[in-house]
Amino acid sequence: MEAQQRYLYVLFSATPYRMGRFIRVMTGDAYNHVSIGTEEDMSNLYAFARRFYHTPFYGGFVKEHPSRYRHNGVAAKAKVYRLPLTTRQWEKLQSILSSMRLEADRYLYNHLSALLAPLHIKVRVRKAYTCAEFAVSVLSKLGFDFDSRHFYTIGDISDRLESYHFYSGDFPVCDDVDLAFYDPKPVAHPIAVSTRDILRLFWRHHQAHRLF
Repeated sequence: MEAQQRYLYVLFSATPYRMGRFIRVMTGDAYNHVSIGTEEDMSNLYAFARRFYHTPFYGGFVKEHPSRYRHNGVAAKAKVYRLPLTTRQWEKLQSILSSMRLEADRYLYNHLSALLAPLHIKVRVRKAYTCAEFAVSVLSKLGFDFDSRHFYTIGDISDRLESYHFYSGDFPVCDDVDLAFYDPKPVAHPIAVSTRDILRLFWRHHQAHRLF
């Protein structure tokens, strides 16, 4: 029996949030977010992003519910690339995602790289990524023409994948909502968790670069 063709979906989006609009202004890119998926209907997406709506600076490795891509009735503008995978590449992808899911709490959003992105500077920190760095890391590990040591803008990644273009338009309508994502948090919560993770990020960077 012929094996089922598997695909990696790379989703670029212009998210309808204030933070997304700010990032697009700062970078000049049409899209501010990139995630990867394993299903054509975008029901199985992974990215480095905020963990909750009310904690924009508390982020890391998350499985994104499709309802994240609609806000106040506005759908994110999306561009999707579909990359065919061999059986070995598919198994490698599943291994990467499984390992990251098991340690999701240890992965941090790389605010250092995010701050320096307008200068096209990448700051390498162990188990910390921006959304773009995460996508590049996965693509590199699967054997596509990317070097995870280099800096790529979201536009750079999109341009390199153009031959795999699959869809452009509004993000597909989602009937249900990720209630946990939108659950209100006490004012102290986002401050506490954001401060903790930023300190963890600086500590990892310091540990990797200190002189002995």
